[in-house]
Amino acid sequence: MSGGKHLEGGPLARLAFQLDVWLERLGQVFLVIANLCLLLMLIGTAATILLRPLNLSFYWIWPWTMQFFVWMSFFGFYAVYRFRKDIAVDFVVLRLGGGAMRGTRYFVALVVMTVTGVILLQMPTIIASQVGVIDAVVTPWGELERYTLSIPLGISCFLIFVNALLDFVKAWLDWPEPHTLPAVDS
Repeated sequence: MSGGKHLEGGPLARLAFQLDVWLERLGQVFLVIANLCLLLMLIGTAATILLRPLNLSFYWIWPWTMQFFVWMSFFGFYAVYRFRKDIAVDFVVLRLGGGAMRGTRYFVALVVMTVTGVILLQMPTIIASQVGVIDAVVTPWGELERYTLSIPLGISCFLIFVNALLDFVKAWLDWPEPHTLPAVDS
C-alpha cells in the first residue's frame, strides 16, 4: 500500500508540506522556551550560591527552579522529538534494507501515536488530580496551581502525535527519511 511518487504534488502532499513547516516553527519555539527555562534555572541556582556567603536566601528560588525544570523537560520533549535528537537504535534496520526501513517508519509512527494518544486521553485525569498550589512558586497573582506543571506535557504530546501522523503520511507519500544517518554515509 504505497502512495507512490505520483502524489507528490497533490493536495495531501501540499497539506503535509505546510504542516511540516508549522511543526518545524513550533519546534523552534519550544526549543527556545526550553532553553529559557534552563537559563532561569541556572540564574536561580547561581544566585543561591553567590548569595549564600552574604547570608541572603530567598525561599522561592528553589521551587521556581523545580517548576522551570519540569517545564524545560516537557517543552523540550517536543523539540527533542521534532529535531530527532532522541536515541535511535537503527543499525539492524539499516542492514536489512529499504523495506525494513519503510516498515519501521510506519511502525514507529503508529507506536508514537499510540503512546502519546494514551497520554492525551489521560490528560483530563492528570489535570484534575493536580489540585492546589505549588508552595512558594509565587507570581504577582498568587501561587501557581499544580496543574500548570502538566500543561506543557499535554501540548508537547499533542504536537508529537500530529508529528507522528505527519511522519506516517510522509512515508505513505514516499518522501525520504527526514534525517541523514551517519551510519549510512560511512
